[in-house]
Amino acid sequence: MARKSDKPVLRPSVSMPAGPAADRLVSPATVATRDALMPYRPQDVAGPGIVIDMDGGMDTSVPALAEENALGLTAKVAAATFERDGYKHLIKAAEAVYSYPANGSRLSLPAQKMLNFMIHLAGSQNFANKLYRLPKKVVRGNHKGNERIFDAVKEIYESSLVVIGPFRGRRSRAELRILSSYVRPEEEIESDSADIHFQFTDAFLELQRASKLWARLSGPAMVKVTSTYALKLYEIGMQRYQMDFPSLALDIDTLRRLLNVPEGAYKDFGILRTRTIDRAIAEVNQLAPFRVEMPEAKMVRRGRKVEEVTLDFFAKDEDEVADTFLERERHSVGRRARRTGKVEKLEPAVVEATPLPDADDANALWAAARHALLAKNVPAPLLRDLEVERIEETARGERRLVLVAGHPATAQTARMNHEPSIRSVLVSLTSGSITGVEIVAPPRRKDRAADPAPSA
Repeated sequence: MARKSDKPVLRPSVSMPAGPAADRLVSPATVATRDALMPYRPQDVAGPGIVIDMDGGMDTSVPALAEENALGLTAKVAAATFERDGYKHLIKAAEAVYSYPANGSRLSLPAQKMLNFMIHLAGSQNFANKLYRLPKKVVRGNHKGNERIFDAVKEIYESSLVVIGPFRGRRSRAELRILSSYVRPEEEIESDSADIHFQFTDAFLELQRASKLWARLSGPAMVKVTSTYALKLYEIGMQRYQMDFPSLALDIDTLRRLLNVPEGAYKDFGILRTRTIDRAIAEVNQLAPFRVEMPEAKMVRRGRKVEEVTLDFFAKDEDEVADTFLERERHSVGRRARRTGKVEKLEPAVVEATPLPDADDANALWAAARHALLAKNVPAPLLRDLEVERIEETARGERRLVLVAGHPATAQTARMNHEPSIRSVLVSLTSGSITGVEIVAPPRRKDRAADPAPSA
């Protein structure tokens, strides 16, 4: 029997999709108060791996599902997110985030990214057991030819994942095949019009359907990650950084498995750290909305040997969010040099117009715009009183940022004195993708005292 953990229970701050589709979802407060994700060390259970305790208590028992195919909150969030954002945000069950390839194998970076798109697509239909069709253009940015695309699909088809956690009411160590089938056309035409057809296994779909916790990945950020280690660390961070207690203590063997380090490679911790962990942390800190640190003071040692490390995840402040947004808009050439501080930071490169940004990108854009506007002598109090409402398309097909002022005087001042500057900065930051701004005054409250008295 697994011993009770002496680590604190970790409570997630669950973010919910906005918009009409979110009205169908359960309130996150009812979940965050009872669910938790607790990593256990491999020696706590029979066999190596990670145990995910979805019950959130210190007891090792896990209540059985009400029904075998009951939909968990992850499936509902995935469907609502896809309806609102498409592939801009990807929902992945926490159990899948903390899984790792079986038999000491590993998934390549293109295969890991493609699997995330596949999981999100299945989530759009509540992880139904069916043949799915993924548009090739969704993953074309990372695969310049059809051969690489279908090679990645084949790699996923031939792989299994190890998941240790509650399965049908019992804590289990499950080795799950990912795909039951996929279709590879005989003539692979270099065209985005072709689709990728695939079907998940029943067990893998059930894992997603029953999940209550998830990671909300940014599609634009994920595709820019250049190493398998950084991608896995990014997924873990996106699942944890908004928790009340976002730290994660891991023994070295578990850390190696989670990061997909090849079996037998980098046996010395010093080499493992410099070749994989530190590089992954640096890349994630450059592209993600959070920072990750591995403090020396929290390392557990036996003699000179490091046996356990702690990863701390922190949400970035406004300055860091702005820098992250600008870095993602720059060309990838020189990103590693900028990350290591070997070159000076360059001005944002001109990029092609991007799809309509989602709410998170709009907030990051406005954070970057505020910094640029301060340099143009726009008063800081005025900028602080303007908040992002949305990004919308006008009747002419142009895009504009809608800002809501906290006070009517702020809206009037911004329109009269600073609207051209705001518009100019937005055009510069988005390379012409957003060309307008609308500054909206707050709605006025009705003065009840002025209402006519009811007739007798």
